[in-house]
Amino acid sequence: MKSVDPGILPHSHCATFQPSEFARKNLIYMTWCGHYFCTDKYYMDRESYPENLLLFIRNGEMDVRYQGSEYTISKGDLLLLDCLHPHYYRAHNECEFVYVHFDGNNSHVLVNYIIDLNGSPVFRQESNMEIGKALYDNALLHEKGAVQPPLQIATWITQLLYQLSLVAVPPIQENSPVNQAIKYILEHVGEPITLDDLARLTNFSTYYLSHLFKKQTGYSPTEYIINTRLEKAERLLTHTGKSVNEIAYEVGYSSASSFINVFTKKVGFTPKKFRTLHQNGDTLAGDPLSRF
Repeated sequence: MKSVDPGILPHSHCATFQPSEFARKNLIYMTWCGHYFCTDKYYMDRESYPENLLLFIRNGEMDVRYQGSEYTISKGDLLLLDCLHPHYYRAHNECEFVYVHFDGNNSHVLVNYIIDLNGSPVFRQESNMEIGKALYDNALLHEKGAVQPPLQIATWITQLLYQLSLVAVPPIQENSPVNQAIKYILEHVGEPITLDDLARLTNFSTYYLSHLFKKQTGYSPTEYIINTRLEKAERLLTHTGKSVNEIAYEVGYSSASSFINVFTKKVGFTPKKFRTLHQNGDTLAGDPLSRF
């Protein structure tokens, strides 16, 4: 299929897709993909468009405006946009790019999360080439008229987003400040732990440590401490006969009442009810996934 947009050269191609009702309701699905060769006449200037965009520059440059910031992207750069927001991009002469538009199943939430992690819609990393090749192969595949099952498409797009998230958030290194903080939390889960304690341990300010911790784990340090305590409490409730009072103090709470309140709010059951359900071998509320 040939694009009719101004500035798209004749040897470009694109494909459009109509997702099944099942895919539209339950999966991430692809709506467009293509491989474009452009002049500087090609541009998009939209207040809103219902889909997301992932684009890789194979050659040349493109100007982009998004969320109040302006960028010039060039060969090797990846661009990720939630097109529900106002956006503008214009090719320079001899610009070549491959792209995919996609939507569905919280995809906009994921896209905005990854952009926020990266601090920009523009990704400039060595691993871009792998994603760029995947976009190129996808465009070539559909130029030949291939048909892919909805789950395959959803898995492929999700994998691309996962790869982008790794670009934005490198894996936690063994001796990194975040890993030091995690180790301290795990080793001192039954003791009072403050953000100031973790900041002194890592030689970072509380603000910077909180920002870095959240970026690399998805949790604030306080959230991580609470989750670690509750995970230990669940193990103790399930595998020991210790009282709720004993468990509360063992996982770092100064009173049983505060522990019960936090546990019930986060888990959805009182500690006593949680223990009863697990010791009886029952599923929680009849659904093993109901807590998540």
